[in-house]
Amino acid sequence: MTRRLFVLGTAVLLLTACTPEPQADLADTSWQVTDIWTTPGEPSTLPPQDAGRAWMAFGQQSLSGHTGCSRLQGTVAFTTGGHSASAEEADTLRIDHLEVEPAAADCPATRTHGQLTGLLQPGTEFDVHHAARYLTLTLRSDALDPPAIGLAAL
Repeated sequence: MTRRLFVLGTAVLLLTACTPEPQADLADTSWQVTDIWTTPGEPSTLPPQDAGRAWMAFGQQSLSGHTGCSRLQGTVAFTTGGHSASAEEADTLRIDHLEVEPAAADCPATRTHGQLTGLLQPGTEFDVHHAARYLTLTLRSDALDPPAIGLAAL
């Protein structure tokens, strides 16, 4: 009997370990910036000391967050195949309007702040790649290896 319970318990643990991570909704989830890729062929330029400082949250038509130095908020549009879509169904995100508070001169995350505000400009579009608890926003561009922002659900 004890052996059966052990085998059953082991099987349950193995099945639990193989269960995929639950999908984090794109909207109504806080996303921590984990990577910023700006130079083709180079690793992420997010300095280790800035990890955990920058984040974003999306609504169906909104964006709010923090650059690591200052708050940001704005309006966005999600589309699929050029047509309006919900955040969950979207393959493209367009920044329509964005307001960013001025950063303090002594902010320790100045580089991350500059990279994010440089990428998140009104009118820019990003390809949206959403898998489980990870999100990648890749700048729409003709470049072979365009800039991108990597995020993880909090």
